[in-house]
Amino acid sequence: MNKNMNRGFAGLCIALLCAANVFAQCGDCTGCSSGSGCVAAGGADCPTVTYETRTVMRPQLVSETRMVPTTTYKTETRTRMRTVTRQVAKVQTREQTYTVNVPEVRTKTETYTVCVPVEYTEEVPYKVQVPVTTEVEQTYTVCVPKTTEVERSYTVCVPYKETETYMATVPVTEQVEQEYTVHVPVQKTRTENYDVCVRYTEPVEQEYTVQVPVKKMRTETYQVCVPYTDTVTQTYNVQVPYTEPHTYTVQVPYCETVEQPYSVCVPYTEQVEQPYTVMVPYTEEVEQTYTVQTPVTETKTATRTVTKCVPVTTMKTVTEDHGSYECQAVETAAAAGCGSCGGCSTACNPCGGCATACDPCGGAAGVVGGSGCAPVVTYRKVWVPNLVTKEVPVTTYERQTTEEPYTYTTTHCVTETKTRKVPVTRCRPETKTRLVNVTRYRTEQRMRTVQVRKMRPEERTCNVTKYKTETHTREVPVRRTRMETHERQVPYCEMVTETRKRTVNVPKTRIETRTREVPYCEMVPETRKRMVTLCSTKQEERTREVTKYRNETHTKMVPVTKMVNETRTRMVPQTTYKTEEGTRTVTKTRMEEQTRQRDVNYTVCVKQERVRTYNVTVCENVTEEVPEEYTVCIPETTMKEVQVQVCKPVPTTVQVPVYSYGAAAAPMATGAGCTNCN
Repeated sequence: MNKNMNRGFAGLCIALLCAANVFAQCGDCTGCSSGSGCVAAGGADCPTVTYETRTVMRPQLVSETRMVPTTTYKTETRTRMRTVTRQVAKVQTREQTYTVNVPEVRTKTETYTVCVPVEYTEEVPYKVQVPVTTEVEQTYTVCVPKTTEVERSYTVCVPYKETETYMATVPVTEQVEQEYTVHVPVQKTRTENYDVCVRYTEPVEQEYTVQVPVKKMRTETYQVCVPYTDTVTQTYNVQVPYTEPHTYTVQVPYCETVEQPYSVCVPYTEQVEQPYTVMVPYTEEVEQTYTVQTPVTETKTATRTVTKCVPVTTMKTVTEDHGSYECQAVETAAAAGCGSCGGCSTACNPCGGCATACDPCGGAAGVVGGSGCAPVVTYRKVWVPNLVTKEVPVTTYERQTTEEPYTYTTTHCVTETKTRKVPVTRCRPETKTRLVNVTRYRTEQRMRTVQVRKMRPEERTCNVTKYKTETHTREVPVRRTRMETHERQVPYCEMVTETRKRTVNVPKTRIETRTREVPYCEMVPETRKRMVTLCSTKQEERTREVTKYRNETHTKMVPVTKMVNETRTRMVPQTTYKTEEGTRTVTKTRMEEQTRQRDVNYTVCVKQERVRTYNVTVCENVTEEVPEEYTVCIPETTMKEVQVQVCKPVPTTVQVPVYSYGAAAAPMATGAGCTNCN
């Protein structure tokens, strides 16, 4: 910072000294006096301006072709061995000790009470219902058949023929050309990336809980129901029988023989001749014409238009600008501002000297004498175009249309008229006669002997057993129980939880990205033509003979039998019952308790330890070397031509002004000296 200030101060002092010298050379008129640095018009000291051609090195951008190293990658498929771990199942046989409760049969003697049946005899009175049969007169109704002749009408179906007109639909076939679109498959291939889930196994330590059985004993209290016998005084009622005489009236039946007339309807059968009509079917063969559509297959040849895209390489004219920037000198007029005295007055030199950037006091670098004004020469950067025309290959795709023959199959139907014999079933009426059995009845009067049952009253005497209630007392043994508390030792098993560790192979997966070529089919639509058979119909009027039927009503006499109710009387035996009492000996059974002993088998579970073998499937890890293909991108370094813009010094011819003072001449730089003095 201080150095820059010192340099600026020193420059200011030098400028002041130069300005003092200039003022010393100028006269009172501020013009160019003799011997001064100013140039007077036509004076001997004014310089003569001439221009010289000189070569100057100027920077210019030039296009060069350089070889640049370029790295490209090519895909190469290699094979490597990959370690794959898979689990192989293996069956192992292991032994296990387990506890089994084995049932054991034991015998114990127990006392029990049994109710034993004891038989005893007892006199029991009873009553008996004795049947008594008598004759009773009864009135009943009989249905007697009665036959009458009734006239009835019946309907007969009589056939007749009639001609009928009907509309028939006849098929008509015609060939029509039809356009249709076919999607032609085109096989293509694309490269796609896919993810593969690769499995691998990783051992992990895992904690698990095991329930270990522990045998223990506990004291248990239980209730036992103990039976015992207690004697109780019981009061009961007894029905005591006693006998009393009893008089009663009985209806005694008796029979009487009576002759009775009655009517009987005797059926008899008669054969009656009856006519009837039967429709007898018969078959006729009728010739019938029918139309058949017979399919006919034809193979035809046609052409179709196929369009393909063909690459075509053409040359194209391209114009490129290979120009560059050049530095050119531009001459401008001297700056206006000289005073009335003819001096060049500037802001830096008020006395008339021409100040420049090189010499602020009016002097110029390279100007002899350091006085006088001259034209200003400036430099500027100008783009100089250089148009280069060249041929460049261009690839385009053109559609080429070709006609290709192809074969297709068409099926059309040909109408054929055929004749066939068709069996037609028709019916003709025939009248026949048959004999019908008709049942008729005639009434006959007959006599019969009927037993009439009658009743007469009689008085009888019998002993009647009656009962009176008496209260007695007895000692009755009662079976009762009482609860007793006992104790026993009961074994039980308690499960204790233990935590253990084991190593478990946990299957895991990782995602790998792979590349594959996938073929796919793309459908390209094509328009084709074909002949299509169109089937239509038309209506035709035809005639046929139709058999119809009409109903006719006929009359005939039919025998009708009706049932007529008749009331009759008859003697019917009627049975009544009378009660008689008696006595019988009955054997009864009563239950008495007896105490007995018996051997009882009971089962006790005894624990035993046993050993058994069982198969366990264990997965072992097996490591294998598997070949695997993978893709590697290999770099290749090649040299490539590249157009580079380089800045180089180029020799350029420049016009430079030269000022001469008499015999001597010196070049002047831009803005040095004055051109005229007044």
